[in-house]
Amino acid sequence: MKHIILAAGKGTRMKHHTTTRAKGMLNFGGMPLLVHQLHTIQKNNPKKIIIVKGYRAEDIYFPKMKDIKYYTNKEYAKTNMVASLMCAKFDFNEDVIISYGDILFNYKMLEEISTFEHDFVIAVDIDWKKYWKMRYNQINYDTESLKIRKGRIVEIGTPNPPANEIDGRYVGLLKFSKKGLSIIEGIYNNSERWKTAYMTDLLQEIIDLGYDVIAMPVSNGWIEFDTAEDYKRNCSWYKHGRLEQYLNLRI
Repeated sequence: MKHIILAAGKGTRMKHHTTTRAKGMLNFGGMPLLVHQLHTIQKNNPKKIIIVKGYRAEDIYFPKMKDIKYYTNKEYAKTNMVASLMCAKFDFNEDVIISYGDILFNYKMLEEISTFEHDFVIAVDIDWKKYWKMRYNQINYDTESLKIRKGRIVEIGTPNPPANEIDGRYVGLLKFSKKGLSIIEGIYNNSERWKTAYMTDLLQEIIDLGYDVIAMPVSNGWIEFDTAEDYKRNCSWYKHGRLEQYLNLRI
């Protein structure tokens, strides 16, 4: 199947780090973030890798890597993840895996999500509190709802619920079938509001329409680079071996 990386955002919360380069091109452990992710993806032998870029699009180009296709979200400054995904709609002719460009994840997680045959599959960290305690020294911070019933997600994306009501953390790694992508196109084309929507907004709409959104449970094995503080912290964790030791993430 194909793999789509969404890497169009400006990364404003990264502050000065993204003033002169795209977030996905920030150095981490001696190479750009996106290169780490690309190496993981290539192990899974995708038919094609697609990168949707936007802010500083000229930065994101990997001529030495084969089978990479690029799309550009020229309206990245006033749109969001769903619009970036739709920039790749001409490649919606088969199942795809989707990942955010500002995360790193284990190959095992990618390999497992590839095996699901459902229309909508979402990686969910059920051990997220461990990561949050390491990251923020608390669990009731920067949270969003995610409720699972019998393996299916029934609610996602509501900001700041109590931590004890959260069944897992949305990772930013998804799988959509060809049929699922067709459903998404129909939703997107039905309203202009989807241009500024988050992916979790789209997932909740899919749930509300009666489709099954399957939760694939994982236990850590990922990190994200959302803020300048994340970047500094992740670099320190990498340097001192804490990613593999505590979060089951090999880089």
